[in-house]
Amino acid sequence: MTRPRSPSAPFDWMEPHRGPDRPKIEQAHRESMYRTELEERAALLHRLGHGRDRTRARLLGNLDWDFASGASPFGVAAVDAILDRVYGQTPAGKSAPRGKGGTR
Repeated sequence: MTRPRSPSAPFDWMEPHRGPDRPKIEQAHRESMYRTELEERAALLHRLGHGRDRTRARLLGNLDWDFASGASPFGVAAVDAILDRVYGQTPAGKSAPRGKGGTR
């Protein structure tokens, strides 16, 4: 079945067509990107020697800044879960062991 062309678009490929599942897919990709960014920031701050409470305040502050409209994809519980994973890996103040070559 051919879709009717609008009079303003001379070619059918000029009309945008998005699948009905596209918004859900894009939302999942955005949430994955935001989660990865939070995990990387938390790991960096942990490696730099920041305490869990300070890192938590910084991440929540970043979320408040990034999503000033109030549409944040993550709440306090999600940030706490990320911090539990990051700070549960190694003792506080120590860097994670090197992946290659063993310890020095």
